[in-house]
Amino acid sequence: MSEFIQFDALLQVVVAGAIVGAGLPALFALGVRLLATPAPGVTVAVEGAPSGTDAAGPTTARPTGVRLAAAVLCFATVLAACAVGIWFLASGGH
Repeated sequence: MSEFIQFDALLQVVVAGAIVGAGLPALFALGVRLLATPAPGVTVAVEGAPSGTDAAGPTTARPTGVRLAAAVLCFATVLAACAVGIWFLASGGH
């Protein structure tokens, strides 16, 4: 153990930085990806959009219920982590 560097504290900072700095944005990106990429063959008509080439009008893909639930879980986890971080800092944590 060096008298200038506390390696256990340094490791804690590196791990926390990796989780918050890379893990939460990656989890948010996963949630966006789950919403943006629908299951193949699932479409729904868009109401009020200009007519398409077919008689039913234009269609857009919609994520399945499982993908929607997983995306909501990702967003809720990121939101909860942000709320806990704000609470921790506001309560005098360091």
